[in-house]
Parts: sequence; C-alpha cells; structure tokens
Amino acid sequence: MDIEAVRVGIPALQETCFFNTAGIGPMPSVVADEVVDLIRLQEAQGRFRPDVREMLEERTEEARGTAARFFGVTPEEVTFSHSISDGLNTVSEGLDWKAGDEVVTSDQEHPSGYLPWLLRAEQQGVVIKRLRLLPEPEGMADRLRALLTERTRAVVLSHVTSSLGIRVPAAEIVQAGHEAGALVGFDGAQSVGQFPIDLREMDCDFYAATSYKWCLGPYGVGALYVKRDVLPQVVVRRSGAKAVDRMDMDAGTVVFPDTARKFEFGARNLPLRIGYGRALRYIEAVGTEQIEARVREMVDYFRERTSEVPGARVQTPAGFDVGAVNVAIAGADPDAVCRTLWEEYKIVAVSPAGGLRFSLAFFNTREEVDRVVEALKRAVG
Repeated sequence: MDIEAVRVGIPALQETCFFNTAGIGPMPSVVADEVVDLIRLQEAQGRFRPDVREMLEERTEEARGTAARFFGVTPEEVTFSHSISDGLNTVSEGLDWKAGDEVVTSDQEHPSGYLPWLLRAEQQGVVIKRLRLLPEPEGMADRLRALLTERTRAVVLSHVTSSLGIRVPAAEIVQAGHEAGALVGFDGAQSVGQFPIDLREMDCDFYAATSYKWCLGPYGVGALYVKRDVLPQVVVRRSGAKAVDRMDMDAGTVVFPDTARKFEFGARNLPLRIGYGRALRYIEAVGTEQIEARVREMVDYFRERTSEVPGARVQTPAGFDVGAVNVAIAGADPDAVCRTLWEEYKIVAVSPAGGLRFSLAFFNTREEVDRVVEALKRAVG
C-alpha cells in the first residue's frame, strides 16, 4: 500500500491529523468528484431531461451491484437507505410483533441501533434484553444463548461497537440466534470498510451499512441488506411514489417488487447513491484485506505508544478491537482534552464513554500517532 499516494488523494489529511473516521471519515477526491460532477451535470443539462435521468438511474443500479458484490450478496437483496437508523427502522417496523416478543441488543449500542427497538417496546410491548459485552468479551455467544427464549424474534448487535470499538464474533452470534429460531442482524456502521465482510458466509438475516465513516463516502446514504428468504417477513410500512411495480388507485390495490427495492420510495438523491458506489470501489481498490492488516499494525503501535501517557488506560479490550480505540486518562476531562487536541494541535478525536476515542484508519501514519501521544502528554501533564 502506497500510503503517501493514498494521503495525497485525501486532501483533508494535509491540514488535519484525522483520528475520527469512526465518526465521519475524510472523503477522497475521486469520491467527491463523482458526486460533484453529477450535480454539475444536472445543473448544466437539467435534472429531468430523459437522457440525464436514465443515465443516473443506470449508474445507481451499478452502485447497487457494487454494494452487493462488496457484501457478497445479490442486488435484489440490497436497498439504498439514508442511514443506519433508517435501515434498522425498516426492519424493526416491518416485522409482525406481538406483545411479549423479545429482541436482544447489547449494552454497548449506539442510539441509532437501539432506538428502533425501543420504539417497538413502547408501541407494541416488545421486551428488550441486553447482552453484556464487558468486562469479559470472551464467551459472548454463550451469554447470548442464556438470554434466548422461544419468544426471541430478533438479535440485533453492532458488528463493531461505537464507543469502545469492540468487534463481536458475528458468525457465532448468528449461529446462536438461529439455533433459537431468531432473526439476526447487525449495525455495520463501524465495520464496513475496516475488514472483509461476506454476509452470505456470515449468514445473517439483515445488515445495515452507511457510507460516510470507514468507507469515506458521502453523508446521507447507506444500504440495507435483507436476506432473500427473509424479505417476505419484513413488510412495507412506509411507501410512496416509485416504490411499486403496479398500482390501481380505483381498485385500491398495489403490487410491490419481491426484492429489497420495495423499501425505496419518494425523492432519491441519485448522485449520493452513485457516490456511495464509488466509495466502495475505492475501498475495493485499496483492498479490504490490506486495510485490515494496516489497521492492525496502526492499532498495535498506538496501544504501545499510549502506554507512555501518564494515567492512560486503554478501555477497548485487546483482541476484540479494530480501528477505534478508547483511552481513559486518570484525572483528565475527556471533553477538555479533545478541545485541546483540536485547538492547539489540529488533531480530531472524540470523547464517548468516559474516554477519548481515536480511530486508526489505513491512511493514518506512525508519525501521526507519535504526534497524538506527544500532544496527550502535554495536555495532561
């Protein structure tokens, strides 16, 4: 991997020491150009010109195919969404819940991954159970089995947690959930773009992804995968123009596609969807296996150097972490340290879960890690 070439292609890195890819990643020029060029084309030629519209629709379907290939599934199982929460709400709303049905989440979920299920509890009497991930991340699948009953309808976890960056053993979780007859799905906000993901091999039933984090794509677009034989169980609850195959307003009948496209309706920002596809192709070109290896190298070096900071303790358990590492510093206010890192050193990090979260992406360098460590020493010294 030619890191210098990669960094030249991401202009934001020239001005900023960027350690918040788990929040919002910097965008490569080739991805930004894709979106901007399409918007400029619409400006110059008109958005509703037939040839422009057809071109955008064709390229959108190409982007859907890119996403399907990226995840190891078929285009018919992929629907575009606005965000992780949009995708998870689609599934949460679409299942036929009865009072007393159970859904299992974890005790480390982001609000976007938790609120869709909390609504089911408030509105339909669903019981939420929370799988404990810490302090012993080992044995997650066994602890999950202890929570499952004949009333468990779904297990929905972050593939990688947001605050602490814990990677759950997805295939084991899926197996445990399926043994109990439950659907199993994941919030992929912190996983997609960090390491190879084959959803067919994982065998999960649904998976929500977004563009703007580790995939370095545009904001406000993502994808939802729903396994082909699970699609009939997820009923359309919201709809509008462009969603249906056939509709007879006089008869009051409608026929939806038998694919994940049935969830798409209304005005669609096609340049963003095409930009998402371009971002996925960018990640493919760099190589997900190469990215995973590079991130592991950076995380190991970061952990080693962080031990030099007085009072620092890595809260993310070793062996379960990927690119996001949470560090607590005794006696330090994480919010204040974050402000100091930005205002004095132009280092971008965030402060969730009582610590500082640093995202180690493939484009970060050892020199940047050294800069962070030295800045932390001065900030807390």
